[in-house]
Amino acid sequence: MLLSRSSVNLLGISTSDVDICITTPHKDLEDIFILAEILQKSNLHIVECVGNAKVPIVKFWDPNLKLACDANINHTVGVYNTQLIRNYVKIDQRVQPLVMIIKYWAQQRGLNNAAHGTLSSYSWTCMVLNFLQMRDPPILPVLQIPNIPLGNKVDLSNCKNIDSFFKFGNKNYESIGKLLLAFFKYFAYEFDSGHKVISLRQGKLLNKKEKNWSHWLLCIEEPFNTSRNLGNGINDASFRRIKNEFYRACRILHQSASLHECCKPTNQTPLDDFYNQCKYINGTLLIPLKVLKKTQSYLESKKHMDSDLITF
Repeated sequence: MLLSRSSVNLLGISTSDVDICITTPHKDLEDIFILAEILQKSNLHIVECVGNAKVPIVKFWDPNLKLACDANINHTVGVYNTQLIRNYVKIDQRVQPLVMIIKYWAQQRGLNNAAHGTLSSYSWTCMVLNFLQMRDPPILPVLQIPNIPLGNKVDLSNCKNIDSFFKFGNKNYESIGKLLLAFFKYFAYEFDSGHKVISLRQGKLLNKKEKNWSHWLLCIEEPFNTSRNLGNGINDASFRRIKNEFYRACRILHQSASLHECCKPTNQTPLDDFYNQCKYINGTLLIPLKVLKKTQSYLESKKHMDSDLITF
């Protein structure tokens, strides 16, 4: 059993879930629902089984330790990702607070749920780290990342040797505040999302055409699995929303430098979820039934049942 993500990457807080990777050579034990049954027999409270996710997990609560946990089976790539992020965080003291601010901002503004068309916390972290790699002078180096062969077993010895990088960013004197504003400005006005791919692995931007990723709106290369785009769940509506949030953050920080105002919770409604989760496939509008029912109830309660807006 291995810990991963915020549990060990130095980016967790006291209320963070504990992320667990359970390793087993027995393929018949990789069924997430079998794991849920085993955990339940151990007097753990099963909150949810997410079996259709890219990484199937069991969410459960330990009443004795009072901990919320997410458990997956044999997804060891997440363990390697965790070690990589931990190493980057340790190199420069500005990395941890900047990443945590961006993650908090994304959570407050409703931008940190990949299942709902935005981005995961891991994706936001990769964006921040790549941004710091490309500052002038750079704050973070490019750590050597091995390829993952069959069996998902890799040698991270080169990745762990970071002692020589501890003063890497000393020539860059930018404060956390300046970096925060620069991050929002970069993704609001400078980053060419139409043609470029964010690559933490190479510490630079790649071309979409070279990776055959031109059909995706936002491209973030997964460091260990370079064929995977972490932004592949972004649709037209969520892309516009993320872009508008970058503009908003820039405006607020320029006008008042108020991080509190910048991170105010968004007033998202079920109607926003409706637009974010609807997808057109071959000219057909697909709407998740749960979203449809929730939106209908919201409109009826608010008496906004406008046939020109939405027809059920």
